Amino acid sequence: MQRYLVRRLFQIIPVFIGITFISFMIIRLAPGDPIVALFPPEVLNKVDRKVLAEQLGLNDPLPVQYLKMMANFFSGQLRSFQEKQTTFTLIADRLPTTLILSASAILCGLVIGIPIALISARRPYSILDTITTTGALIGVALPQFWLALVLILIFSEQLKLFPASGLRPIGSTSNNLVEMVPYLIMPVLVLTSSILPSIIRYTRSSLLDALGQDYVRTARSKGLRERRVIFAHALRNALIPVVTLIGSLLPLLLGGSVLVESIFGLPGLGRLAVRAALNRDYPVVLTLNMLSALLVLFANLLTDIVYTRLDPRISLG
Repeated sequence: MQRYLVRRLFQIIPVFIGITFISFMIIRLAPGDPIVALFPPEVLNKVDRKVLAEQLGLNDPLPVQYLKMMANFFSGQLRSFQEKQTTFTLIADRLPTTLILSASAILCGLVIGIPIALISARRPYSILDTITTTGALIGVALPQFWLALVLILIFSEQLKLFPASGLRPIGSTSNNLVEMVPYLIMPVLVLTSSILPSIIRYTRSSLLDALGQDYVRTARSKGLRERRVIFAHALRNALIPVVTLIGSLLPLLLGGSVLVESIFGLPGLGRLAVRAALNRDYPVVLTLNMLSALLVLFANLLTDIVYTRLDPRISLG
């Protein structure tokens, strides 16, 4: 296991460097000028654009800009053009919101999706199974922005049950979860709806395959209780594809949080990414891309490790 981890970590380094370089080139070659976003037209007419570009480090050749940004990133000194703060400070302020959203969505998806898939797989092609499968397909096709707006219309505008935007009551600065729960219910529902259909479909399909295996028939022939056969034998092996799915969903949840946080006015990484992209704030966009790349790489590594815990036959040697 240790040799495998060391080998994978060394493999991550060149992949990460390649991702960061490609991301940087895409960001820098995209249309737009950060100087125009930083200063209003009346100010730009009175200042020297070359001086401003020099101050921001935009006059250097692109490879030099990339190396400087990477050096500042690893030293923690990479600063936002707009906020004049380090990008790590901006992200640290907003990361808890996105983590709470993503973790809550994954937890709700697993708690709701696995039991539904289990019931559906035990009675394949029944009316309940057909309803579950149809509902999952509808959920896959359901646009997140539409669902978010419908929830706001019903539960905020009409029923007045939940606030339509924000993370905590006006005037509150603490991270009191009791105060934050009403603000998080609708965003979490929207994010959960984006992953729940996939969890149900993958778990159902994997369970159907596991229930038809010889080891399940052998366990039943030994007189084991059906509950033990399902949970101790079939479900454990069926969760391997689900673990793969969860590992691939982590970066997608960050992407989904862009839309959810923008609609519900939540101060998270998604909203920060949108503002940085619109303002051509290259350091912030690059930092977010690099953190997303690291998340994907380490999520894949963690997925492989979880495989060995679910199935001892899998070796990472």
